[in-house]
Amino acid sequence: MGPMSLFLLLEAAALLSTASVAAITCPNCGSMPVPYPLSTSPTCGDPSYAVICANSTTLLFPSENSTYPIIGINTDNQQITIKPPSFQSSSTCASSDLVHGGILLNNSRPFIITAANTILFFNCSQSILNTPLNCTDASLCHTYLNSNSSTAPSSCNTRGYICCAFRTGGSPTAYSIKAREGGCLAFMSFVNLDWGEPVSQWPRPGVEIQWALPSEPVCKSQNDCDTSSRCTVNVAKDNSTTTRCYCIAGLTWDAVKGVCINNSTCKDPNGCKDRTALIAGLTCGLGAALITSVVSLLLYRRNKRIEEEKKRLIKEREDILNTKGGRGAKYFTGKEIKKATNNLSRDRLLGAGGFGEVYKGTLDDGTLVAIKCAKLGNAKGTDQVLNEVRILGQVNHRSLVRLLGCCVELEQPVLVYEFIERGTLFDHLNDVHLRNQLSWRQRLQIAHDSAVGLAYLHFSAVPPIYHRDVKSSNILLDEKLNAKVSDFGLSRLAQTDMSHISTCAQGTLGYLDPEYYRNFQLTDKSDVYSFGVVLLELLTSQRVISFNRDTDDVNLTVYAQRMLEEENLMSIVDPAIKEKATDIEVETMKALAFLTMGCLDERRQNRPSMKEVAEEIEYIMSVAAAKAVD
Repeated sequence: MGPMSLFLLLEAAALLSTASVAAITCPNCGSMPVPYPLSTSPTCGDPSYAVICANSTTLLFPSENSTYPIIGINTDNQQITIKPPSFQSSSTCASSDLVHGGILLNNSRPFIITAANTILFFNCSQSILNTPLNCTDASLCHTYLNSNSSTAPSSCNTRGYICCAFRTGGSPTAYSIKAREGGCLAFMSFVNLDWGEPVSQWPRPGVEIQWALPSEPVCKSQNDCDTSSRCTVNVAKDNSTTTRCYCIAGLTWDAVKGVCINNSTCKDPNGCKDRTALIAGLTCGLGAALITSVVSLLLYRRNKRIEEEKKRLIKEREDILNTKGGRGAKYFTGKEIKKATNNLSRDRLLGAGGFGEVYKGTLDDGTLVAIKCAKLGNAKGTDQVLNEVRILGQVNHRSLVRLLGCCVELEQPVLVYEFIERGTLFDHLNDVHLRNQLSWRQRLQIAHDSAVGLAYLHFSAVPPIYHRDVKSSNILLDEKLNAKVSDFGLSRLAQTDMSHISTCAQGTLGYLDPEYYRNFQLTDKSDVYSFGVVLLELLTSQRVISFNRDTDDVNLTVYAQRMLEEENLMSIVDPAIKEKATDIEVETMKALAFLTMGCLDERRQNRPSMKEVAEEIEYIMSVAAAKAVD
């Protein structure tokens, strides 16, 4: 029997055990389907995802103190759209749920308010001006109230009433949209609103809520499960217990489809076709000894393929390095590198990292360059330098540092970059003299340049690239204070690299995405979190980790999140830029602060993409520029 026949026998056995869990879907509520895991009764769906079918006709979403009609459900993205509250009357600028305090979600339930919502707040108190909302005359709130398409009571536009706009997504707003005395008495929400569109083309009002992927279905006995799962009690770390239909060995829970699936994948070069008849004829004679031998063979081949893939990647990187390092790069000789750096003299050293050193050099034509050398005998340093060539050989953008060439003649790999005169953003923010040279407008420009560069990596590079080490010391500033993202030693290709799952989280303390740290799963949102920390540095001019702050506030992100919850985030903005700022500049600081906290949301699905971050910063800059012209 040949290897392919053995493979088919094993696959036949595996396919026999593939089945769906008895995940009971609730019946429609009127004309509205109720997909799993949403639950309208204890006998269907998942009780943790309870919604209400009122009078068998209307599907309602329950918050802590009130309910809201569900007007849309997207099962592909696990999202619900609810209708925001109406006004108390056609003449009163107050929400009908004011008595309940607005939309308040229980943070122990598997629902959050997404970052796709644009909220307009009406009839606000003066205290709201201390929060990161846009309450200027140019805000979307005023645009809406002044349009013929506004459905808000005319009283909302009364002189002296404050109205504001913002996008949800910061940690507190992931669970609430508040209407209250001392804050704002009314609000309206729009999902995926294009801020450049006229009000007449805005979507209907709605609040988008996302549910977390569910666990296996709950059960009371094995009768509630089918043959692909077993009704089992599970004890959590907090000693709480749940009884669910957990998939049997060899099967994995698919939370999107709500089924147990075969966790193996087809590797038949001739394609994966329906082999039901073949399976029926083979399974009776499939013995334990045969299965054991087949599994051993397949594991051997799998490990061999992994080793071959590793060797191929290493060879590929070395080939890239030996073939001049990518687009427009030059091959430098060891003699040229030594001459440019005075034989790697210590007085030319610009900086040193964990895996390499960077020297300032001058080429024969007078060009200033930065030369990065892997440390001798450091395998990780060599691998990072080779990886950086592989990444930069595929991209070329004005907001990314440019690779000029490389050298393999020396004992360690060497990369040659354009020299960035002004140094790093970290240097500027942590030196009093340099920091005072950074105006608010310049900080916004630096934030925008950096965001555009990262967005290019995520959305324009093919395949997409995750930087993995976004921090202020990896953002370089040229003589005009234009920002360029640098240091791609930890970067990874999103599709062609061996896996997006790391054996350990790599990055820099204080900038590391907490979800990446917990589960080692790398996504573009990991870079978004790290960039949010950089935005905090730009806003506050404080170090990411500082023992000069109180014990609970050593981490700048934790400190900022506490200030946001206390509605006092503006208190930590750098006084050097806040005290001499115009009113519009203060409003744009608030807007950037709120965007920052959205980037730092612990739930990565609630963070914006880098493209959205770049667009939002561009919008903030345009508001500041337009007001300056006026």
